[in-house]
Amino acid sequence: MSVREKTIERARELGKKYEELFVGCAQSTFAAVVDSLREVAGIELVSREVEEIIFTGMIGLMGGVGGSARGSCGAVTAAAFCISLAMGIGREDQLKDWRAMGPTEDAVIDGIVKKYLQEYGSLVCREVCFARFGMSWDFTIPEVARDFLKGSRHDPRRIPICEKECTIARAAAWAVEKILDIKGVK
Repeated sequence: MSVREKTIERARELGKKYEELFVGCAQSTFAAVVDSLREVAGIELVSREVEEIIFTGMIGLMGGVGGSARGSCGAVTAAAFCISLAMGIGREDQLKDWRAMGPTEDAVIDGIVKKYLQEYGSLVCREVCFARFGMSWDFTIPEVARDFLKGSRHDPRRIPICEKECTIARAAAWAVEKILDIKGVK
């Protein structure tokens, strides 16, 4: 198996593992992408210190922003974020020419958006959940949050939502695949 194939497979594995550990889609996807790239391909998108800071911020993006299910899927948001990091277009690039962000937009659209739309028909959390599970969760309702968390690592009754090809595992693998393209890893 090539480094490319191993890295993509590791992203899937970590996506599943991190969903079980951290529950949230955004932080689990982000960590799976960053950790698989570092561990297998030797690509460091961010330092471990910066990774921890970003992980903290990703928590607020999980579940369609704050668990409301009304915004973008946290897994797609984190995957797009990681692809943008890999592209490396910063402030100076945009100050020189605002169109500098175009290649990043193209990479995100090609690497994650098109795949999400094809697989789930949407980027919106509740619509992705309905496509994937036939239901959605609104964590602004306390009883929903309690029921969803049953069986998390803190409650053995929860049925893990992430199988090998769950949303988090898929988003992490798709992001890693695109990042490996960007980095020229065959």
